Amino acid sequence: MTKLAAPWQQAVEQALSAIAPSWPLDSLVASSPYWGLRDRSFKQAADTLLHVANSPLHLPQSEYLAAWRSGEITRDALQAALNETGWTDSLEAWLERARQSFAPPAAPVLLTELCAVPAGPMSAQRWTDVVIQQISQYCAAWFDRDQANWHLSHEQGFYAAWREQMRHPYGLTASPQMRERLRQLAMRLPADAESMLASGIAQLQPDADWAAPWLQALLMRNNGWAGWCAYLAWQAHLTGESDRHLQELLAIQLAWECLLDDGRRDADSAWASWRHAWQHHGDCRANPFAAVWQRAHELSLHLPLTQALCRPSPAQTGTRPAMQAVFCIDVRSEPLRRALEETIPECHTHGFAGFFGLPLAYRPPGSESAQPRLPVLLGPAWEATSSACQPRPAGRRGWQALQRSPAAGFALVESMGLGKIASLASRSLPRARQAQLPDLDPWLNRHSAAPVPQASLPLEQKAKLAAGLLPAMGLNGELAPWVLLTGHASHASNNPQAAALQCGACGGHGGHQHVRLLASWLNDPALRALLAEQGQPIPADTVFLPALHLTHSDEILLLDTDAQAADVRARLPGLEAQLREASALARRRRAPAVNLDACLSDQALLEKMRQKGDDWAETRPEWALADNALFIAAPRGKTRDLDLQGRAFLHDYDWRQDADGKGLETILAAPMVVAHWINMQYFASTVDPRRFGSGNKLLHNVVGGRIGVFEGNSGDLRIGLSWQSVHDGQRLRHAPLRLAACIDAPPDKLAAALSRQPLPKQLIENGWLHLYCVHGDTPLRWHADGGWRHDA
Repeated sequence: MTKLAAPWQQAVEQALSAIAPSWPLDSLVASSPYWGLRDRSFKQAADTLLHVANSPLHLPQSEYLAAWRSGEITRDALQAALNETGWTDSLEAWLERARQSFAPPAAPVLLTELCAVPAGPMSAQRWTDVVIQQISQYCAAWFDRDQANWHLSHEQGFYAAWREQMRHPYGLTASPQMRERLRQLAMRLPADAESMLASGIAQLQPDADWAAPWLQALLMRNNGWAGWCAYLAWQAHLTGESDRHLQELLAIQLAWECLLDDGRRDADSAWASWRHAWQHHGDCRANPFAAVWQRAHELSLHLPLTQALCRPSPAQTGTRPAMQAVFCIDVRSEPLRRALEETIPECHTHGFAGFFGLPLAYRPPGSESAQPRLPVLLGPAWEATSSACQPRPAGRRGWQALQRSPAAGFALVESMGLGKIASLASRSLPRARQAQLPDLDPWLNRHSAAPVPQASLPLEQKAKLAAGLLPAMGLNGELAPWVLLTGHASHASNNPQAAALQCGACGGHGGHQHVRLLASWLNDPALRALLAEQGQPIPADTVFLPALHLTHSDEILLLDTDAQAADVRARLPGLEAQLREASALARRRRAPAVNLDACLSDQALLEKMRQKGDDWAETRPEWALADNALFIAAPRGKTRDLDLQGRAFLHDYDWRQDADGKGLETILAAPMVVAHWINMQYFASTVDPRRFGSGNKLLHNVVGGRIGVFEGNSGDLRIGLSWQSVHDGQRLRHAPLRLAACIDAPPDKLAAALSRQPLPKQLIENGWLHLYCVHGDTPLRWHADGGWRHDA
């Protein structure tokens, strides 16, 4: 094995670290594709992405101009954005300059793109496309565990097996002479990945100052598969292990460059042109006008909102609330919380991370492995299971996955015969029933959904968890008779990316198992007695009810009601009637956004929204987290009178109950970072759908059963959101604004908490999100140089 010299090893590590992980379909949580660039400023990242992948970090100029003409970007916000840049001339003078076309320099090329030998019989076919296709098909075969009946042998490593396969390049469309040349060259490639990297760098002789971005460009040629390899490394890291697939993928990419190198080194050679392009890579600069438009677009939302958050909020009455409802901070919860508070007198709602502080992995009945159901930044601490139930039938997971995959109708008939036609026909009829747990969780059936999940934790540990969770959720005063612990889930048929509609805090699953488990603990007399001994008594008439917010239909589904005492069950119809009224109000308000008539009757509107979730042909069952832009950590009184239009992650936080600032640190390090990831996934899928979006969902084909999707049957693995998730066919439905984190805490307390959390501090000071202190009379923003400033 040939070792890389130190400078080249550093370049390799830098390129590898720039690739962000992308999660598989069965746990498709939102993740930032820019995570590997967080140590650079937003502007530096814009330049980097432009010159390594021709990837924009801003919208086209025409989109900003349209937002300006419509008033979505305000004059005050544009002036404030110009002030931040130090612009001293008039706003009109800047507008005149900004309307001029801006053509960035051409991005540097890879050597493969300059190969003069035809890639195939069609003159339009490029070697770059051939390489992407060849590597992608190989990766699909190598990583598949759940779909194909035949799998590649893994006796050799990832790179070594590819090298062996390249000795027989039958899939190439090039001429026989070219295929034979590639075969002969492949036989001489180094036997291991590290030697290949050393050999390839020695052959192509990049300069040290541009080696890292060039290697990053190689990885981003198959960006989807690079993201999958980065995910494997992420998962290995959580268990204290390592994974080398990403480095081996880089070796494969570099090997292709070497295979297609014609060996010429004269001034007119492809190699000389390639080096010249990279030697001038620093000339690539993103559009500076777009950066100002971007900031003005953000300030158009931030300036009035942060001012509103700094106004005095009405004092909360000391009377006991009639009901309390804790929701996930997911932006879809905000409109429903507002509707609940408007329709139910003395109702208090609270926001908390949707896994409800339970870092669990759930083991489905009959399964040999447990699924992490918690934020992907964390590793599970213990397992929960519903073991005392009828085992799940064999093949249930695979069967339901097949039912949910594209072209499922064809595949099911082909696999199961004509006997399935009647079942398929019945499922194709419009249905308007309420979704139940087996519809929302493909690992459950009607038998395994019945028992409440259990965790084999001692009572003392459960009590310790509960004692910390109650105040963290804002439940630290006198508790109401009804306390709803409300997770969320969505129902979407024929959608391989359905997990993206679920709870990100639950690892791309619904939040039902968390609320069922926690409610069962908090209703346990033995646990309550222990809490009372510790000074946290729960009123005898307080009942914790596990519930699900069905985000596609804005219903609240109460769970495990049959486990309640008879007197509790007798009071439930009145509560359910109130919940239905609030849900109807939320649906009427949301109807125009999903192209439904808000004047329809409550029942008709409910049926239409239910049908969207159950319709195999529906490409937009809901808008999920589109248009998210805000993270607010404050008492509910700060936001209760504001219509945040489903754009805000709302987290309860009262700085007076957090003497040591540990709660604030947790909010900065966990829920705020998760919200940033969601925000950046939607951002990237909008500004660069070619690279960081998954294209047209009508063309999706599942890869490896769960790994991801191809758009069509070829090309790179697609990552990110489909175009239908951010665009309605006429206009963008997501405005790509960087997250504004607005926190109500004294500035010195917030600054101290930030200083103890280097990762969030890095994200904020590098401009990946904005931090506002909304504690005093006027808002303050944390600046890149590490201090508070007033926005103009």
